[in-house]
Amino acid sequence: MKKLLLISNKVMHYRVSVYNYFYRRFKEYGWDFIVRSDELQKANRHHIEFDYKSIGFTFGAYKKEIEELKPDAVIIFLHIKDFVIWPLIYWLKFKGIPIIFWTKGQNLDNPDNILSSLLYKHLHNKFDGIILYSKHEIKYIKEKNRYKVSVANNTINFEDFPKILETREQIKKELGIPFNKIVLSVGRMDAGGQRKNVHHLIEIFNTITNKELGLVIVGSMNRELVKKIDKNNIIYLGEVHDPLQVQISKLFKMSDLFSIPGHVGLGLNQAFFWGLPVVTENCLQPPEIHYLVNGRNGFIVPRNDITELRNKILYLLENDDKRQEFSINARNDILEHASVENMFEGFKQSVDLLSI
Repeated sequence: MKKLLLISNKVMHYRVSVYNYFYRRFKEYGWDFIVRSDELQKANRHHIEFDYKSIGFTFGAYKKEIEELKPDAVIIFLHIKDFVIWPLIYWLKFKGIPIIFWTKGQNLDNPDNILSSLLYKHLHNKFDGIILYSKHEIKYIKEKNRYKVSVANNTINFEDFPKILETREQIKKELGIPFNKIVLSVGRMDAGGQRKNVHHLIEIFNTITNKELGLVIVGSMNRELVKKIDKNNIIYLGEVHDPLQVQISKLFKMSDLFSIPGHVGLGLNQAFFWGLPVVTENCLQPPEIHYLVNGRNGFIVPRNDITELRNKILYLLENDDKRQEFSINARNDILEHASVENMFEGFKQSVDLLSI
């Protein structure tokens, strides 16, 4: 059995399910999928099937671990700010161990940073393979390195999502949600909510007088942001620690629409799986934004255009037929383009290109 080692920063609970799938599928092709990281998210409750160990980020510790494991190939899933990446890749190159870079191609949150872009391009030169989050990041890879590229559309493992048997009305009653139509916003908010722009939604729903329409917010927010909520048609649930996805799945099932005006992330995947159209803004977005086709499964409005954001949200809430059309498209599109099997195939293609 050949060994494929993934070196990662903090492993989030939703990645554990994906890596379990990778472990099972790679095993079918004679590969043992192994993961080492500096930390595993404490909220994780998934049973870990793959070989996992937490190791603090020091070059010496990872050098020792690699020498003991003797992997046939290594996938690096680190940021350029994770200092350990620099001595590690040069040492792996010296040892002749093939290395693959799992990356967005550059820092999409700060694309105009010249130094950062140069460092990423330098890394592209050094790696034997490059796995991108989507085909849209190929533009960040120089022509001479594009032969190394494989695409693994970033996603979560829908196969591990629980079946929710309760109806939408039963869930609303259970959670004490009084609204007829619900916009859901879920995400890890930064201190002021600027990255997710959830304050735009709060501003919108503070002005909506129809009590049948409501906004439900899930995620951490600071006190100043919470204080901006001054209407009864906004419910803030705080953080939902739900690694097995039961409570969060109920929230998605009961809702009609999903909106994160800023950085959508994998929340978009989850919303589409549950058939929720997504409304967001044209700002610095992650690769997952490309699953959203404007006018088909959601809307992308101009950045900071709160009036247009409000108009598109109300349009979908008030037009049941159009919302249902978008809902069907959202579900079909995410299952076609962002299944965990599609993601695995991108990883397998990258490994196959190494010709080990």
